[in-house]
Formats: sequence, structure tokens, C-alpha cells
Amino acid sequence: MAGELLSIAHLRAEFRPFLSEYKSSILAWGSGLLGTILWITSSVLSSTPVAVSAAGMYIVPAVGYYVAYRPFGIQIDLTPITTVDGEKEPDKVAESRDEAILREGECELRGGVTISERLNSFIIQFSVPDDIRIELRDIPCSEHDYDAEKNILRADDVSVYRFSIVLLVYFEEYVDGQTYEYPLKIRDGEDGKSIQSIDLVTR
Repeated sequence: MAGELLSIAHLRAEFRPFLSEYKSSILAWGSGLLGTILWITSSVLSSTPVAVSAAGMYIVPAVGYYVAYRPFGIQIDLTPITTVDGEKEPDKVAESRDEAILREGECELRGGVTISERLNSFIIQFSVPDDIRIELRDIPCSEHDYDAEKNILRADDVSVYRFSIVLLVYFEEYVDGQTYEYPLKIRDGEDGKSIQSIDLVTR
């Protein structure tokens, strides 16, 4: 896991929960105290090596904690699906633009969800404008509950930390030949923070 390449979106999604968890850890308290002592000592002695050591006491433990205990919070990585010669495949062009193309008023998104193993519960909310409908094709796990009216996926007493989802997105009333953009926002239902955003584009 530590060797995986991380996207900027994943780093942003993890930063807040990582910072919150790390600040409350004994490691952060101990390294912060030692770093402060070394920083004061470097100022008194005008010692560059001690100052570098002080900076290292703040940075190295935080990086080590991140590598050892990630992921933090909730990560979602959705990919839009397109049909080519009758076969469904990832739409990499749209994905690179954080878009999903609604062809003939509908599209499909597939991806994985990763939940921090330090979370006992989670709430994921899929938010779209009134003109758009969104459905979860299947409930991923037996421990999950899905509210189709509010577009909320949730679980208590989490035991499955990685699972796949398929979202079906479509217009309530599709009008051919018109181009629109609508936001799909996926949020952490506990604190309202954004996990992933995708522009739904009609073509």
C-alpha cells in the first residue's frame, strides 16, 4: 500500500482526516515536544545541524505515520464508462477531465471505495441537481444500507473496508441535442466534506 502512487485528489481527500488523527496521537505530541526543545536549543547555540534535526522531528514522524497507517477517512475513485463497438470500457479521456458524458441522457460510473480501518461507521452522500437521477446499481455489502431517496450509502460496525460500486446517472427528462453540465458531488455525510466531484456533461 505504501508503494502506491497517489493522485492529487486522493491526497486532498486524505489530508484533513490524516491531520486530525495524527494531531491526537502520542507520536505527534512526543515529536512536537522534542522538536520544540531542539528548536530552542538551536536558537541558543546558533547551530544549523540542531535546527535541521528540529525540523526533522516535525516532518519525519508525520510522514512515517502517514505511510504506516493510510488510508485515512474515505477514498472513492470513480471512472466513467463508455461503449465502444458494443463493449463497455473506461472513458479515460472524460476521466482525465473529471467528467462523465451522458450519452442519450445517461451514463455509468464504476469504481472502488476504501474506508479507513480506524472508522467504525461511514456515511457517503451522492449529490446531484434536481434534473438528474442517480442510482446505486447494487448494495455493495450486506452490512450497508442505501437510502435511494436521499442517495446515501451508510454502514455501522464496518468490517469490509474495500468494495466496488456502480452508479447509474440519467436525466429525468432528456432533451436531445442540448448541452449541459451538472455537478455530481460525493461527500462524507458525517462532516459534509467533499470526497470526489465529477462534471456530468450532456452530448
